[in-house]
Amino acid sequence: MLRFLYNYSLSIIWGILMLLLMGLPSDDLPNTNYFEGFDKLAHCGFFFVFTTLLLRGFILQWKGRGSKIKTFVVVFFITSFLAFGTEAIQLYFSFGRMADWWDIFADYMGIGMALMAYLLLHQRKQGY
Repeated sequence: MLRFLYNYSLSIIWGILMLLLMGLPSDDLPNTNYFEGFDKLAHCGFFFVFTTLLLRGFILQWKGRGSKIKTFVVVFFITSFLAFGTEAIQLYFSFGRMADWWDIFADYMGIGMALMAYLLLHQRKQGY
């Protein structure tokens, strides 16, 4: 159990940080109007980092010998659940914020970039 927590600790911390930041009321957040679409870039970046950290946890947990397809599918479903979950939090529990389909699209762009990089760049370790 401790090994599991250690392997996934960064992705768990990042996920909690994402939930906190995306669930805050808009009055509590600083003005981020640097350019149009900055919030979409932030969604994409947050989910890219989260997916990368989650993939790192899977690689460490399975010592690099896990199935690429299984890892891809499990990480895709976990990150998809979080993408829709953050929008549900913004819709139902956060005052002054609203859910947006384009935010989910931006989330999936970050998820897709990390998963494609994993499929292209990760080399499985050979078994004994």
